[in-house]
Amino acid sequence: MQIMMKKAIKKLLAALLAVAMLCAMAIPAFAYNPGETEEDLNTKHDYGAFQIFTGDVSDDNTTISNVGWGESIPNHEDFLEKLKEDLTIGNQFSNAKTAQDVLMVISTWDDSDDDSIAFARFVCKYLYPTADAKPEPDDTGHTGGFEIRKPGYYLIVDISPFHEDDFYHAYNSFLLKVTKAPYHVIIKHKVVKPTVEKEVYDNNDIGSTGDNVGWHSSADHAINEPFQFRLIAKLPASKDNGRAYDYYDKYTVCFNDTLSAGITFDNLDTVEIANVDGSDSKEITDTDYTLVKDLHEAGLPSSIKLSIDNVKTCAAAAGLNLNDGATITVTYTAHLNDNATVNTANGSNTTENKNSVFLQYSNNPRINTSLDKTPTSDVCVYTYQLNNTKYHDDDTPGNELAGAGFRLYSNEACHDEDEIKLKMNDDGTYSRDFSTEGKGVEMLSNKDGQFNVKGLDAGTYYLKETNPPTGYIACPMITVTIKANHTKDRVDLSGSNLSTTFVNKKAGGITLPSTGGIGTTIFYVVGGGLMVAAIVLLVTKKRMENK
Repeated sequence: MQIMMKKAIKKLLAALLAVAMLCAMAIPAFAYNPGETEEDLNTKHDYGAFQIFTGDVSDDNTTISNVGWGESIPNHEDFLEKLKEDLTIGNQFSNAKTAQDVLMVISTWDDSDDDSIAFARFVCKYLYPTADAKPEPDDTGHTGGFEIRKPGYYLIVDISPFHEDDFYHAYNSFLLKVTKAPYHVIIKHKVVKPTVEKEVYDNNDIGSTGDNVGWHSSADHAINEPFQFRLIAKLPASKDNGRAYDYYDKYTVCFNDTLSAGITFDNLDTVEIANVDGSDSKEITDTDYTLVKDLHEAGLPSSIKLSIDNVKTCAAAAGLNLNDGATITVTYTAHLNDNATVNTANGSNTTENKNSVFLQYSNNPRINTSLDKTPTSDVCVYTYQLNNTKYHDDDTPGNELAGAGFRLYSNEACHDEDEIKLKMNDDGTYSRDFSTEGKGVEMLSNKDGQFNVKGLDAGTYYLKETNPPTGYIACPMITVTIKANHTKDRVDLSGSNLSTTFVNKKAGGITLPSTGGIGTTIFYVVGGGLMVAAIVLLVTKKRMENK
């Protein structure tokens, strides 16, 4: 019997200690404060040691004898009954009557068996029947070390007293361990964490010669122009034995996305899950996620919340193993509205069109409702205003001219097909009109001579006077360049000309250059010709009189 029990316990240790301990060391809760040090991890995490079975453990921790029920299982009849009722592994214990019988079944499992993890999950659920249950452990302490005073078979659980306002903390997986006493337990942290990133798509700017297409942390867009955001959550692969996610009944993620007052949510495009490198993407259907929209039109920030209740189910449906890691991507369409902050001057300017996302995620394998959150990821969307003023005669204040008509073009040829369609806003400015019907309005200078275009993308534009006021000559076309070099929260517009001036001259008169030029040459030639003609006429007349 001693040899048999020794053999059984060796298998037990291979099946549970190797699997469960490695999973615990990987800490599948996946997040912590980026500023949290190893010392913080060793002092902020409390652990409880729950004795499941008693016994005499050998000095090398390889055998246990005199097996009995542990102090954390005072009602072993109830424990055994519920174990037999477990839908995953219960049938394997149908004939078990004692603690030794239970261990003999466990000893038949390999260290890679799903049964090993299923048993660990069962024990933890039994000790924590509700989220509020707090069984008293045999001993507690921090990961810097605590003593187990009695030999036996233990469930070690992270019972850290985190609060809702604590960020980026994570609970370790529970650990099954056979140990002699006294034993100094040290938990080595190998923390992994999910990340989330928000990106915005930028297309080729009008008139640009470079390739600006792609996903970035910032972009330029016109007001009313549809464009896309995407939210990327990366769930890391489990460390060590690769089974960390299996300790969770379900694994939940929730994208919390905030849009500034200047951006309007249009529609959700896709929700996809893929391998950790983004390959083999598969769509997540709307039956597996919930979208909640809190949208405002009155200049207030809006938000969307997209929750996936169980990523494990989605991964399995896509033919993926979540323990290998996964990427979840949410893509949606939005546009800048009239409340967008616009940049109007050269130099460096901040913008308020900032948008943010953070990810909530499961962080405690024994409590399905426990969620923590990642740091925030921000992006900015820039847009620009072109200020134009119309004068007569010169640009002296007081010479502002109203009623001049202008149109904006994307090509210097200024053909009809090159026209950028505009509409007039309530504040008298003009902005892009992306509707497919009708022709854009002609911009007219107001009483102050102004006709400003609000919310333009970066690029090259051409302003042409198409309808000068009565009695005035149309001005030459002006090229407008908006050059934007930007980071997430700052833009440099050096080299741009965002302010233009048009000066009209009156029609009906010819103004000659004051010196030189072809005009005076023609005048002198014509004058000289008249004098020669007069002399010839005079000479001819006198010759005729002499005859």
